[in-house]
Amino acid sequence: MIVKVLLPLNLNEPFDYKTDDEIKEGSLVEVPFGKEKTVGVVWQVNVASDLDDKKIRKIGKVLSYPPLSEAICKFVQFVAEYNMAPLGMVLKMVLSVKQVFGDAKMLKLYELSGKTLSEAKLKNSDARWRVIDFLKDGRVFARSEIALGAGVSDSVIKVMIESGILKEVLIENKKEFAQPICGFQKVKLNDEQQKAADYLCAKNGEGFGVTLLNGVTGSGKTEVYFEAVEKAFQAGKQVLILVPEIGLTSQWLGRFEKRFGVRPCEWHSALTPKERIDNWKAVINNEVKIIIGARSALFLPFADLGLIVVDESHDASFKQEDMVNYQGRDMAIVRAKYEQLHIILSTATPDLETICNVESGKYGEVKLQSRYAAAQMPEVKIIDLKKDKPVKGDWGKSWLAPSLCKKLQTNFDKGEQSVLFLNRRGYAPLVICRDCGYKIECPHCSAWLTEHLRIGKLVCHHCGYMTDIPKVCPNCQSEEGLSACGPGVERIAEEVKYRLPEARVKVLSSDFVTNFKEVQQVIKEMEEDKIDILVGTQILAKGHHFPELTLVGIVDADLGLMGSDLRAAERTYQLLSQVAGRAGRGVKKGEVYLQTLHPENAVLQALVKGNSDEFLELEKQTRRIMKMPPFGKLAAIIVSGSNKEITERTAIILGQAAFNCENITTLGPAPAPIFVLREKYRYRLLIKTAKNINIQDVIKQWLKRVKIPSNVRVETDIDPYSFY
Repeated sequence: MIVKVLLPLNLNEPFDYKTDDEIKEGSLVEVPFGKEKTVGVVWQVNVASDLDDKKIRKIGKVLSYPPLSEAICKFVQFVAEYNMAPLGMVLKMVLSVKQVFGDAKMLKLYELSGKTLSEAKLKNSDARWRVIDFLKDGRVFARSEIALGAGVSDSVIKVMIESGILKEVLIENKKEFAQPICGFQKVKLNDEQQKAADYLCAKNGEGFGVTLLNGVTGSGKTEVYFEAVEKAFQAGKQVLILVPEIGLTSQWLGRFEKRFGVRPCEWHSALTPKERIDNWKAVINNEVKIIIGARSALFLPFADLGLIVVDESHDASFKQEDMVNYQGRDMAIVRAKYEQLHIILSTATPDLETICNVESGKYGEVKLQSRYAAAQMPEVKIIDLKKDKPVKGDWGKSWLAPSLCKKLQTNFDKGEQSVLFLNRRGYAPLVICRDCGYKIECPHCSAWLTEHLRIGKLVCHHCGYMTDIPKVCPNCQSEEGLSACGPGVERIAEEVKYRLPEARVKVLSSDFVTNFKEVQQVIKEMEEDKIDILVGTQILAKGHHFPELTLVGIVDADLGLMGSDLRAAERTYQLLSQVAGRAGRGVKKGEVYLQTLHPENAVLQALVKGNSDEFLELEKQTRRIMKMPPFGKLAAIIVSGSNKEITERTAIILGQAAFNCENITTLGPAPAPIFVLREKYRYRLLIKTAKNINIQDVIKQWLKRVKIPSNVRVETDIDPYSFY
């Protein structure tokens, strides 16, 4: 029988192999490929081949794992076609743990062989009888466990093994997963929450459907969708919960453990190799029921998936922009469709695409409009920096308005917690020489280096280049001219420490907390009221619950508003809403202060009024006029290469070959905002089409018109989220 086998490589077609055995589509097989052996998936069976039979190689072996389901195979095919990615590279995300296909690591355990002491010609001794007594019920243990359990030395065990009293047993070294306990410690839901939970639970088992769980910050959305999770688990189904950044979920994990009695299985890049092996095997073998993960968890080979939840579904972190470009939330909906199951999108700030799908009837919606228990929504106020200007202190330039400084002092005096938010890492975003105007740039990217005073380095946030902070200007050798311009979170924290020397101040950004445990530690300290003022980046926005936090100050509310990104205003609104939502989640009411030079801005006014509908309606009108998503389709073509002249010429030829008509518009080429990235020159083109146009087909026809040089890369990004 001739079969087609898809390999997890940068290729778009499966290869022909032959087998003497019956084999199912979706089976995982080991096949020869070149001089190597690799694992692939049987994509089609009983096919005709154009190749000479002698040239078709045989499948090596069929692996013992269950075959991939028809649903996930169709999903892989869709993701590749929609996002214009090589089919093999999408499959690679499913078969992402190569080690699971090697020989399993075995544990060496021991049990009684049935041989007696006299048969083994060993003398009776208390130690030997204690070992026999310890193992007499047929249990198996490791050598060290037997010695410990029987209270004997290792030499006693050694003699009993050599004499044949104990025999070796090999078992696979894999983790045993505890299963959730339904109703372990249920939280009593209020009437609004119970109504929403009943609706979501009723959708389980009804086939494909999408529901937006739209609840204000602090309304208890998590506890509501936990009810649907429990119902799916009770039905024997697996559940996938996607979160934007797994490193920020320590509180969520604690809440889950309290609710279900165990931690869920996790899937993210911070797992150890052993954890990845154990968790992947447990998913495909249906040994775990609830999995929480980052966007890559969407490609796990679930045995019996019954529900998907996308938490913080608006978050831009669900967009992947590496190897295979895809929008995790949108692809999760596609997987739910192929698996014929219900998917819940949970957020306090739904994106415009989701809102439009609700309005058109494609998605259902349940709303939570009030905070849980006695908590109230915070009062949001604007600080106009043109009128309420920061006052320079003994330490130097200030970045905090006097009114915000006064509120920080008052809050500290009351023993309540405060947060200052600035979405800019480091000490200062730019170092400039005031004598000659020289700005210190990255040698590999067209980007300024950011000063990180804590580590004494200038760092590129795009390629990771790092160098010491110079003592003199590299251009004019001035010893006095170099100056740090603008604030980062380090600089804000420095000012707060000068103003409130007795306050316990901490910084929460990816420069200060580099792994999951460190993030957990800072969040725990904040929960336990061991921090008075927390200064941080967007890590602060991710659903944390701090009961004693009553003041949030947003240092630069304008940051992000002025970008050319079509979603700049929407993303800023979402981010600031999420940050503001950290305030007043306990009994005490919260306050939020927005520092801005543009108090009239529609985003900021919507935040003050707490009126997201007004802002979204304005955003909708703008997008509709411009025929931008969700009222049109958009794709980016990024041309990059190490030779500037060849790369530019390729981009120009592509631009000349582009389609332009009533329903198709091509913009560019233009140098990318970050023109040089990791020593590659970059040009961008944008293609915009009407909604009824198949934009992928247009791009395929377009790219066929141009021969791309081998040293130039052309990348396609369907539904682009970043435009750098």
